[in-house]
Amino acid sequence: MHKSIRFKLSAFFLVIFLFFVATLLLSFVIFFRNDFRYDVVKEEQYYQNRVSKLAEKASASKDEKSIVRLLTPYANHRMQIQLLDIKGNVLWSLGQSSTIINISAKDYIITRGVVRYGLRINGMNLTRTEVFEAYAIKYLWIILLLFTFLFLWIAFFLHLSITKPVLALYRRMESNPLKMKIRAKDYRHDEIGVLEKRFDQMIHRLQTVDRQQQTMLAAISHDLKTPLTSIITYTERLSSGKVSDLKKQQHYYEVIGRKADDIRDLIDKFQDAALVTDLNTPADFQIISAAEFWQSVLEPYTEEWDGVDAKLEYSSEMDDNTMIRIDKSSINRLIANIMGNAIKYGARPLIVHAFITQSHNDVKVKIENNGMQVPEEKLQLLFDRFYRGEPSRSREKGGSGLGLFICREIIEKHEGSIRAYKPWNNDFGIELKLPIVNS
Repeated sequence: MHKSIRFKLSAFFLVIFLFFVATLLLSFVIFFRNDFRYDVVKEEQYYQNRVSKLAEKASASKDEKSIVRLLTPYANHRMQIQLLDIKGNVLWSLGQSSTIINISAKDYIITRGVVRYGLRINGMNLTRTEVFEAYAIKYLWIILLLFTFLFLWIAFFLHLSITKPVLALYRRMESNPLKMKIRAKDYRHDEIGVLEKRFDQMIHRLQTVDRQQQTMLAAISHDLKTPLTSIITYTERLSSGKVSDLKKQQHYYEVIGRKADDIRDLIDKFQDAALVTDLNTPADFQIISAAEFWQSVLEPYTEEWDGVDAKLEYSSEMDDNTMIRIDKSSINRLIANIMGNAIKYGARPLIVHAFITQSHNDVKVKIENNGMQVPEEKLQLLFDRFYRGEPSRSREKGGSGLGLFICREIIEKHEGSIRAYKPWNNDFGIELKLPIVNS
């Protein structure tokens, strides 16, 4: 279950707060059960002695007025004195007793063995402020210890959950990303884990791009060096004047021309690859009928193959009102690359089958041909830049390793997908998917 750092912090602070409150309540219980209860008993004894002495003094007074005059000086803001009749009704009262715990003591004013009045004292033990002060002073060490413990736990939690992983990530960022080793690990299920995962993905992409750049430099160097070597060799032979045979001279000129065309084609491929990967390159997207478009793209291949012994058969199962959003020139280039690969690597005679179907969300185009065998584990590598199935990188068939890479970039700009697969009744297939535009 994924839990964010905000959730973890909230839960952590809630637990710490509850622990803090529980500890305070426990210390309050100890305070009232022991110390405070003992103080209350002493106060009750004090007020009982006081009321007994006042009752004894008042027994000598002749009337109620003289008793009131006797009691008045003893009433104050911490002690209330009440004079009661025999039935317990209050005849006179003076003083205050607004307390947390009210202590009451009672006695009787007796003259010559006759009970004349009742006397009651309502005294206060401690006010709310005094109770808090007494508690705070006596148990200040508990409060300070709790706050210290709370601070240390918060600091420790923040260090483990945020500071430590961020510092570790910062140290990794200071090292050379191209030499960094990425190891499989279980990422945390929060924002820090997502950050670590995204960082590792970024490092992986940087290393992949660096490898691709190295591969690209090696490929460009190799692919340019081979025809240039031939051009230089035949040019030197012609310029030496030693080749007098006109047929040989003509052959050398033809070789030089073919090699120059190879270099031009290779440069065109590089330019195409740079254009399709450039996010700033404008695209002329149009919403058109899928059935009409694919018919216009595939029809020419049913008749003209530039002298190659090949034919295309295609079938379409689409509604006439199915619309797609495409850049016509880009898709035509994509199909030309696929057909060009079929010519280079397919069998003779070459037979290409195209099947066009549609689902609720996309148009699917499958193009299959005979004679092009690719191992199952290498099918998806065909779309990598400069990848070719020939380890020697021979250009006898004119491959640059950019054709299917360009196809993938084009189809991804159309928010579609492309894959290579092994058909059950054929040798090689390419599947394209383009999203349908909903009206």
